[in-house]
Amino acid sequence: MAKEFIITMTAANRVGILSAVTKSMSELGADLREASQTVVRGYFTMIFSAEFPDALESDLIRNHLQDSCRTFGIDVNIKDPATEKPGEQTSETSKLYSLRLGGDNQPGVLRELSSVISMQRIDIAGMHAVRARMGAGFEMVMKIAVPTDSDVNRLLAELNRIGKRFNMTADIADIADYS
Repeated sequence: MAKEFIITMTAANRVGILSAVTKSMSELGADLREASQTVVRGYFTMIFSAEFPDALESDLIRNHLQDSCRTFGIDVNIKDPATEKPGEQTSETSKLYSLRLGGDNQPGVLRELSSVISMQRIDIAGMHAVRARMGAGFEMVMKIAVPTDSDVNRLLAELNRIGKRFNMTADIADIADYS
């Protein structure tokens, strides 16, 4: 049998981090199931799901990963989904969309947008945002899970209404349109 763990890692980005992490996991007999890795302002961040042999405890896994990657100064955090249940999953009753936003970079814009999205029971399943136009603007793409009983056009209209204050525009597309 195998035991699944959710692992997050953060460190200043350097060549060879992913190689060291995967080598360390291989030494433990781990099977990588799902992963997401990005670099933000020079910092490497990775979150992944991996299955490990049942006999391995989370402390041993964390210590081995940190020791193997010590030269990179990696911070490791481990969650056990069997004991630490994630939030409500909506995938069976929702549809995935890509939400693209762009506008002036002002304090409070993400708070306003995320508030509108959460009020409509929409889950942000992924997000990538950057400053644009020499720091004066922003561009953001969100992967959102919209409940099947929600009106996507109502969301879009509300985001564009609120966005006027931030010189922001919003566009939404079915994820299937990108396949």
